[in-house]
Amino acid sequence: MASQGSHVTPYLLGCVSLIAFASFNGLCHAAASKPNIVIIYADDLGWGDLSTYGHPTIRTPNLDRMAEEGLRFTHFYTANAICTPSRSSLLTGRLPVRNGMYGTWNNSDANVMTQVLHADGVGALAHSETTIPELLAPQGYYSKLIGKWHLGIQEENWPMSHGFDEFLGTPMMHGPNEGNQSVFPDMQLINKTQVLGRLYKEIDIHTLNTDYIQAAVDYIQTRAGDPSEKPFFLYFAPDNTHIPLFTSPQFAGVSRRGLYGDCVEELDWGVGQILDKIRALGIENNTFVFFSSDNGPDRRLDLCKSLPGVACDPTRGGSAGPLRGGKSTTWEGGVREPGIAWWPGTVVAMGDDQVAKVTTQLAWTMDLFATIAEISGAKLPQGVTFDGVSMMPILKGELSTRDSLFHWRGNKLMAVRHNQFKAHFYTEGEFEWNSPALGKHDPPILFDVRLSEPLCLEPRLCVARGGGPLAA
Repeated sequence: MASQGSHVTPYLLGCVSLIAFASFNGLCHAAASKPNIVIIYADDLGWGDLSTYGHPTIRTPNLDRMAEEGLRFTHFYTANAICTPSRSSLLTGRLPVRNGMYGTWNNSDANVMTQVLHADGVGALAHSETTIPELLAPQGYYSKLIGKWHLGIQEENWPMSHGFDEFLGTPMMHGPNEGNQSVFPDMQLINKTQVLGRLYKEIDIHTLNTDYIQAAVDYIQTRAGDPSEKPFFLYFAPDNTHIPLFTSPQFAGVSRRGLYGDCVEELDWGVGQILDKIRALGIENNTFVFFSSDNGPDRRLDLCKSLPGVACDPTRGGSAGPLRGGKSTTWEGGVREPGIAWWPGTVVAMGDDQVAKVTTQLAWTMDLFATIAEISGAKLPQGVTFDGVSMMPILKGELSTRDSLFHWRGNKLMAVRHNQFKAHFYTEGEFEWNSPALGKHDPPILFDVRLSEPLCLEPRLCVARGGGPLAA
C-alpha cells in the first residue's frame, strides 16, 4: 500500500522555519490540546497469551514495553464473549442488550439476528446509536477504522455510515468456510466504500495484517503532519488471532508456540510499529493508546478445515492462562482480557523501584467510551443509558467507582460480578449455542475471586490492589 506521509516534510520545515530549536511536539502540536486516541483490539486473544501476562513461550516484547511504560490491568473484561456484540459495546459504550446487537439463542430463524453476524443473516448496528467517532467528531477529531468491522455486512451499514472518516478492512471475519460460502464467504477488502478484491483471491491473506499495520503507521504519519492539526482517532482491529490462522512469511515459524504463537508475535510487532511511529513523531505525551481483545481464546478442535495455501490447526488456539473457559462462555476465560493503557506523562507507569505498575481494579470495554469522552471534552448524549465509567482515576493511580459487571450471553443474564464475588445464574460449555445446553443454577454458583493473583504477588507491585484471578 502506498505511503500517505508526503505532507509531513513540508509541515516540519514550516515548523523549523518558525523557530529552529522548537520541538515538533512542543510547537507544531501546541494547538492539539485534545489527545490523539488509538484503540488496538485483537481478535480471540486469550488472557494468558502475552509474555507480560505470563505466557512461557510466546514473545511479546513490544506489548511488554507498553505495559512497563503504562498500566497493565489484570481484571479487564469484555462486554461479551463473542465478536459482534463485543465490538458493538466497545464503540457505543452500551451493553449489547441496550444497543440491539445481542442476537438470540435461535440460529435457525433466518429473520432473527444471530449472536455473530453472518453474510446471509440480518441485523446491523442501529444508526441511532452514537459511536466513538460520532462522539469525537464535534471535538474536531478525524477517525479511521483499520481491520474488522463486523457490525453490518451491507454497504449502508459499513463504518463510514457510523462516523468514521476512513475505513480499510473487511465487513466481517476473514473466513472462509468451505462447507457454506453463503455464511462465511471469501470476504471483501474495502477501502472507504471501494472493493479492492476478495481475500484468498485477489488479496493475499498472508500479507493482510502487515498491510494493515503499514496502513496504520501511514495514517498516524499523515494525521500528525496535517496542517489543520486535528486530533485523530484510530481504531485498529486486526484479524490476528481469529481462525483460520495465517501470518506473513517473515513471521512463519518464529515462535516456539507454533502457528498461533507466530500470529501473536506478528501482532506484537505491529503494536511496536504503531508505538514507535508515535514516539518518532514526538506525540507520545499527547496520545492515549489502549490494547485489548474482543473475547477469550477460541479453543474448538473441530471447526477449521485445511484451506488452500492456509495452515489451519485449531489445536494451536490461544490460552486463557489459569482462567476457566474460552470464547463464547461467561466463565472468566471467555470474558477477561488483556488490558494495557499507555499515555506517557499521564498514565502511571514504573515506580521509583522500576517495577511496572499493575492494577487489579475492575474495568471493561465500555469504560473506554466514558474515558474517551472525558479526555476529549465530548459530551455524552442526553437521555441515553451508558454502561461505562471513566477509567481516568485508575490510570492516575486512584480508586475507580466501578464495583460491578453484568455478563450477558444473547438476551440472557448469565453472571454478575460484584467486588470480589461472582455469581453464575447460567453456565454453558464453549460454543454450545442452543438453550437446552444451558445449565441453570438456583441458587447461583458463587465464587470469591479475591483468592490468588499470580502476576501480582506482592502489594508493592500493584496499584490499588483489590483481589485476584480465579477459575470462575
